[in-house]
Amino acid sequence: MPQPLKTCAAMLTLVILAAGCGDARQADGDTLVVYSAGPRPLAEAVVSDWEASTGHRVELFAATTGQIMARLEAERYRPRADVVVFASALAAESLKQRGALLPYQPEGLNHTHEAWHDPDHHYVATSAAIVGVALRDGVGTVDLDWSELMSGQTGGRLTMPSPSRSGSAGEFVLAYKLHHGDRAWDDYLAMRRAGLEFSAANSQAIGGLLQGAYQAIVGAVDYLIYRQVDQGAPVRMHYPPSGSALVIRPVAILADTPVEDLAQSFVDHYLSLPMQEKVAAQHLLPARTDVPLSPARAGQGLPETFNIDTAEALEQYRDVLRRFQIQVERAEVVPAGGNNP
Repeated sequence: MPQPLKTCAAMLTLVILAAGCGDARQADGDTLVVYSAGPRPLAEAVVSDWEASTGHRVELFAATTGQIMARLEAERYRPRADVVVFASALAAESLKQRGALLPYQPEGLNHTHEAWHDPDHHYVATSAAIVGVALRDGVGTVDLDWSELMSGQTGGRLTMPSPSRSGSAGEFVLAYKLHHGDRAWDDYLAMRRAGLEFSAANSQAIGGLLQGAYQAIVGAVDYLIYRQVDQGAPVRMHYPPSGSALVIRPVAILADTPVEDLAQSFVDHYLSLPMQEKVAAQHLLPARTDVPLSPARAGQGLPETFNIDTAEALEQYRDVLRRFQIQVERAEVVPAGGNNP
């Protein structure tokens, strides 16, 4: 057989053998495969504590929700994950609608924010964050609302993490649109005309705020800002009185897990008092109502948030973000009081 054909035959044999192999995780009932969105230190702390308390091993894949969803899709017909921790309820809802999640009511739900969970318990909240506005000290007032912000009345330069790269910014754009209807498009364009710039990611936007290049971040996820506040940075988190976007961070069990008992144990563990205290230490809002908030955010409490239906949000997510990208983020707009160059 000519060499190229031998090579092709060998590759085909490997593909057939791989396709015929069972799921590798099924060979080891002592190991739990967990895919978790950040913060990575939190994911590693929860995993390490569960391993120590149960004697079982965890194979952890820590990444962004987008990377996790891409990996789940690539493994759709040969799944590996048993448990997934998302940074967005929309991602969990999409898997629920596909029939990919196992319903489970963990211990301790009576101590949590019940409205944060899927009503059918296909996923339950571990924590939440709120997306609002990050301001440099001395900028804006306590009653600064979206109308003033979007019309440029605060003065100074504004930035927003690109909603196509930042899941939290994307959820803000979507939540604001669902809450305000078509008026939102006028508000977005007004903010763009007032000089809104876009940063590649949350880290770039925060870096610009700390350096004084920007006076405000629109669509800032609060736990990242409280982390800076805790370190003494001259910034603060602001929630406009008319509402901000609440982003739920749920955990879910994959429907085809061969270690359902371990997966349920892990979910129970995440909602335990000690683990929820670790959640609060990261400046996230813990799912449990009996866990104190971190000192950096304790004075703020829970602000007004947009009331959004998760299923409706998932249905409109792509269309809203695509329109925002074309008509706002990438559009050439006439600056307020100026002309196009």
